[in-house]
Amino acid sequence: MTVSDGLRRPLPIAWWSMFAAAVVATSLLWLPLAIIPIIDGMLFVASTGEVLRDLALLWWLGLLPAAGLATAGWVVARGAALSGVAFARAGLAGWCVLLLPFGWVCAWLALRMAWQWVRAVTGVDLLITQEVRAAAVLVLTGTLAWGLWRTGLRAVVTRVALALASRWPVAAVVLTLGIVPIAMKPPSVLSFTTAAAPTGSASTDSPDIFLISLDALAAADADACNPESATMPRLAEFAQHATCFERFYTASNFTTPTTSTMESGLLPWTHFATQPDAKMSHETRGHTMAAVLKAEGWRVHSVTDNLLASPRHRGTFAAYTSSGFVHTTLFSNGLREAMTMFPDTALPRLVATSLALLGAFDIALHGQNSPYESERTYAEVRALLAREGRVAPLFVWAHTLPPHAPFLPPPSTKYRLLPKGELDTWREMLADNIDYPASIQPLVDKHRLRYRESIMAADAALGAFLDELQRLGRLESALIIITSDHGESFEKGYYGHAGPLTHDALIRVPLVIKLSGQTTARKVDMQVSQADLAPTILDLVGAPPLPRAEGRSLRDVLEGRPMAAVPVFAMTMERQSRFKPLDRGRYVVIDGDDKLTLRLDPTAATPAAATLHDLRADPTETHDLAAAQPARVAALQAVLRQRLAAAAAAQAQAQTQAAEHPSGQSRP
Repeated sequence: MTVSDGLRRPLPIAWWSMFAAAVVATSLLWLPLAIIPIIDGMLFVASTGEVLRDLALLWWLGLLPAAGLATAGWVVARGAALSGVAFARAGLAGWCVLLLPFGWVCAWLALRMAWQWVRAVTGVDLLITQEVRAAAVLVLTGTLAWGLWRTGLRAVVTRVALALASRWPVAAVVLTLGIVPIAMKPPSVLSFTTAAAPTGSASTDSPDIFLISLDALAAADADACNPESATMPRLAEFAQHATCFERFYTASNFTTPTTSTMESGLLPWTHFATQPDAKMSHETRGHTMAAVLKAEGWRVHSVTDNLLASPRHRGTFAAYTSSGFVHTTLFSNGLREAMTMFPDTALPRLVATSLALLGAFDIALHGQNSPYESERTYAEVRALLAREGRVAPLFVWAHTLPPHAPFLPPPSTKYRLLPKGELDTWREMLADNIDYPASIQPLVDKHRLRYRESIMAADAALGAFLDELQRLGRLESALIIITSDHGESFEKGYYGHAGPLTHDALIRVPLVIKLSGQTTARKVDMQVSQADLAPTILDLVGAPPLPRAEGRSLRDVLEGRPMAAVPVFAMTMERQSRFKPLDRGRYVVIDGDDKLTLRLDPTAATPAAATLHDLRADPTETHDLAAAQPARVAALQAVLRQRLAAAAAAQAQAQTQAAEHPSGQSRP
């Protein structure tokens, strides 16, 4: 019998045969295509052992869809055979049911990877619509279907699968590779048991603390300190009985590092949650405001509709009485949130990437409706307040995704700034976080109008929640902080946030703080840092300070006393490995009106390049003063490099301690 004759033999329709083929397809095609685009980022922030464990967990999870598709294919094949269809045709039908979904997913992942590369190199992604992407995937899967039907490809795939599966030594090796990494570094499992009663010194007279953060809210667009604000009138009204900071700077330009700084008082070069799906370093996860407040007797809760803003994502979940997610209408969110059952792993990102095609369904099915609504988050907080009562003081961190993209405001604010007929639906909008050519600046400006309409809606929901706190008698005596994690860019050729840039639109956000019992307005025109939040909150409620905080308490200025300004720092470090010297990224120091940005890249022609801007005279950072003011550049660069050296020394010390006392945080 020739090889071609063997390939034309009828395909088996036993369930085990189909499952074996599905496992091979999952292991050799689906999961590798999902992992390749993100593996370098994982290795930047997690040890090799942790990465191998997470990949092993993903492989075991991949057996579930493999088993489901094998069952579906077996049912179709058996049903066809029992109905009188020829055995060969029945088997082929079952194998198509099994393999075509794999082909569809793999085609989507392969094209997604190609689009990401093209976008990074040329920016041509702006011209590729969802319809074009879907058509490309259909062409690829149609080609695969034709190949299965007309050629011996089906037999090649299944014979290889069966050959591997029939070798018990091979199966034993695969199972061992899937078990050993998990056994060596077992993941923690989130506990939903009822939290113990408070044991600290706080009493019911201690103030409740409400930290409310609105995602991607740029200070210039919010205009919160202006009583006549057009976009956030309710926040501006609230600020008339609170302290409004006009120059509040975030630690970075996307959610993971900034929320980590908000709760720890540590800058990204210390906590190292510098990738979108990174966690705070092991040695810093216990250094949080939540941990201190919980120990002092506060009931500590997180409520959010953004996974990246959750303590389950940052690795600090153990310090919270509860860390809940708010329901959205996205298909992909349910899977990602379910994976937070293993909160110290990268499973949420891995699963989301493996099923990236769900994002296309979400965009198509939601049309003009945003899957995120601020009101849902505030409703969860109201339910939480009802459950908790007044047995103990509360710390509640409510983080809402709006006004973050997609910019699909509700009917109450949509079309106030941009008329109907443009950017009405999700699929019409640009992809998030991209470079764009100057030729489409008018289109980007229209996105900004939809963004501001989204801010208006978020402001109305915030105002309604503050009214509810007032009705419940919880507003006047509470410490209330309203801010954002980062800003949003519609300029300098960059749309969205994240990425390498650090201009004002990305790192200056609103900050409004109302002290317990405060009724008079204060406005502060002094640069302050996101790292100041945790020290300030702890100081205001009489809790012990965080010992390693890189920010300071702003209590004096909040209570009307003079306070000297100090330099503040921001950074983007997505290309900086936790396990390498600090020699990559953009690092910012703001001292008075001067802003120095230092770009470090050892592979560039100029490994260190600095720019200097006067933020008072040039708020859009158009004119670089570095050549004209070398002495000022040298002075600010010395301040920045001193702090970088201190962070590097702390990093080296932590790695030495980890090597002496292995606990999973060091690289083998």
